[in-house]
This record gives sequence, C-alpha cells and structure tokens, in this order.
Amino acid sequence: MSLLIKNGNVVFENYVQKADLLIKGEKIAGIFCNGSCEETVDETIDAEGLYVMPGAIDPHMHLGLYSSFADSYRFDSQRELIGGMTTLVEYHRGKGNYIDTVKAEIAEATGNSYVDFAISLGLCAKKHMVELEDYIKELGITSFKFFFDKQDIAHTFYDIPKEEALTLDKADLYYVLKRLAELDPKLLLCVHCEDPDMFRAFLSEVKAKKPDTTDVADWDASRPDFVETNCAISGMLINGEVNGNMYCVHTSAKKTLDAYEALKNAGIPLGNVSIETCPQYLLLDKDHCTLDAKVNPAIHSKEDNEALWEGIRKGLVNTIGTDNVPVDKAKKYEKGNTLWDVWVGFGTSGIAMPALISEGYLKRGIPLTTLSKVLSTNAARLFNLEGKGEIKVGYDADLAIVDMDWERTITPELFGFTDFSIYEGMTFKGWPRYTLSRGVVMQKNGEIVGSSNHGKYLFRKL
Repeated sequence: MSLLIKNGNVVFENYVQKADLLIKGEKIAGIFCNGSCEETVDETIDAEGLYVMPGAIDPHMHLGLYSSFADSYRFDSQRELIGGMTTLVEYHRGKGNYIDTVKAEIAEATGNSYVDFAISLGLCAKKHMVELEDYIKELGITSFKFFFDKQDIAHTFYDIPKEEALTLDKADLYYVLKRLAELDPKLLLCVHCEDPDMFRAFLSEVKAKKPDTTDVADWDASRPDFVETNCAISGMLINGEVNGNMYCVHTSAKKTLDAYEALKNAGIPLGNVSIETCPQYLLLDKDHCTLDAKVNPAIHSKEDNEALWEGIRKGLVNTIGTDNVPVDKAKKYEKGNTLWDVWVGFGTSGIAMPALISEGYLKRGIPLTTLSKVLSTNAARLFNLEGKGEIKVGYDADLAIVDMDWERTITPELFGFTDFSIYEGMTFKGWPRYTLSRGVVMQKNGEIVGSSNHGKYLFRKL
C-alpha cells in the first residue's frame, strides 16, 4: 500500500515546515514540498491545519505486574495509540531464567500489542551479570535497569537466596556501569535514584507518627525530594568515573535538575547522563492529588512541576516515560486504605503527547521541535530503536497527526486497562486525529481501526 499525507505541518528535528509525506509499505519513502508529489497512491490523508509528528515512544512501562502480559499489552497499547504513541519499552523483572521469561513475554505480547515494543531488563541477581552478553545477542536487549530502592532486598523479588542477589548499593552500580561500558558504550543503564538508607528511616518515622494517614502528602514526607537528588548525583559521579551511559528514570525533583546542571556547568566528568521525567511530575503536586497517586518517587510540589517543565525547555530533561503500571482499584487497595497499605503505581498510558502539547506547547510556549525530541527522537537514540523517532526517508512511518484545537477530557474510555485514572477530569488540548504505526492507520478520530496482531518485538542491535 502507498499513502500520501499532504498539506500537513511536519515537525522535523529542528524546524516545522509544511510538506507532503509519501509512505510506501512500512517506511517513509519521500518528503516533498507541498503539492509537488506526482506519484499515484492508494490512499491520501489531507492534513490541512494539522501537525504531523513522529509517533511518541514510551521508554518506561511496567506491564504484567498486576495482570497478564496479554491483557496489559492489549488494553494499554490501544490507549497508547489514542494518545499518539507508537512504541513502548517494558521493564522486565521476571522470576527464573531471563532467556525463558523474556521469550515468554514476547510470545504473549505478540498478537496482543497494537504497537511495537522492546524490553529492558532489571539486573538484580549475580547471574544476570554473568549472562549479560547472552541477553544482548540472543534477546536483542541493549537497556537494563538498576534498582537502588531494592538495595539488600532484591532476593525477595526473585525468590532466590540472598547470597545470589546483587546488593544494589553504590559499589554494585560502579561495577555494573563499568561492565556495560566495557561491552559497548551504547548499552544503557536505567537507574532508579532514591537513597534507601534515607527513605527507610524517614518512612519509619512518619509511619510511627501517622499510622492511619490517607494523605498522599505524607508519602512525600517519607521520600522527600533530596532522597532522589542525593542518590542521582552520587550515581552521576560514579558514572563519570567509568565513562558510563546512565539514564535517570522518573526524575521528580527540582533539586535534582539544579544539582545536575551545576555539575555540568562546572565541567565535572559525568559520563553520558540522560534525564527522564513522567507526566505525573509535570501535572500533579502533593497537595492536589489523592491516594490513587501514590508512586515512587513521591509527587512533590508545584515548584518541582515548573522546574521540570523548564528542564524540558532547556534540554536538561531528555525523555518522557509514563512509568505506567496497569492496575485496577481493587488490587491497588487490596491490603487496606491507609497510605502504608496501598500499592504504588497507576495506569497512565497514552497521556504524554496530549499533556506535553497542551501544557508545554500551547500553555508554556515550549517549541514543538523540543517536545518532539523529548517524546520521540531522544528515546529512539538512547534505547537503540533503529528507524524510529524521526521523520526521515527510510524511517518507519510511525506518525501522529495532531489537531491542536481538539480538546478531550480524561474519562473512563481513556483509562486503558485500569478502572481509574489520576488524571480523571483533566482536559488536554491537542490530540491525534490519526496515529500510524509502520505505515498503517491504527487510530482515527479516537477510535482504534488497526489490529492487535500489528505490534512487533524490536530486536535491538549495537
């Protein structure tokens, strides 16, 4: 099939220009000055007045934790398409042999995912370090995760003897970063930055004072902003010692950005450092959200919100990940209704592009080119997603055709797998009229028109 998208305002890497895009099969086959394409095509989309952006990439999802992989992929990938997202990266932390558990996830996702998907691996056992090269060569995985918040307790998540688990302290971070850099500098280590020595002490203190609290602001008191900053900056300095490739997931605090910027400006060697934030840290603050929004790191203040928006504008924040955890309300509250009982995490798929357009571009005037890099281009490069994240000839035709005047309020049909949303009732302006994945129109005017057997596993090569 061939398709011509004409008259659209195309968001390229560094500028926006009216142009026509010719798509043949799965790829962008040509980029033409408006009205100059003379090829006969099977289908035409008139994008007059609309903006053609690279399909968004979600580099941070946790699927299959509270539901099957099949259900998580099937329901949430549809929600991703409605929000203009065409690729996701899932953090796998399966028990047992990773070669087997990853292949099992791929098999379950294939036929259920509407979007293309890749997998990052959590490194928690000593054998994971021994088998690293197997994961790269046999599974096509080039990104991994380090959980500071699981220090000394990783064995409980894998049902293995404690002596077989990584300690996940700063020494382990040094050795993991060093080993990845030796294998290939493009290998990426995604690091959960919260200092466990600090937040465990603070959590015990707050819990003793307020054993029955239902105020999510007390979660911020248990895991305050500097808990992240202290850990992130230590990690960056360690990364600089080995010239590693460190990716700070779900960055939540102004202090973290301030310290990172100061270190950069001082010329202190940090290696390659990338910063991710999430919609919840841009849109919500501790005084205006419910217990549904309990998450790690905690949601902080409005000052942190605005600092992260400014970090996007200045290029300090490189990517947006949703940290999406499909979970229904019954499961989240199964242990009770106090702050200490409720599970962390919530569903938040497909929200990133409309939120960034509405609150970033239309409200704060952050350029679309900057937002496109944060939504797509940077994640594609960091996570080695070849042919993704840009509008270029030869790249996958993953596109979101956005109507900047289309307002939508978050209501249950936009929740995805879950039966609640921390964004319920919020209105965003700037939604995709069309979402294309590898040249196929998968979503049109908010309705899914593609198939669940479309998404494919992305085997990444160095």
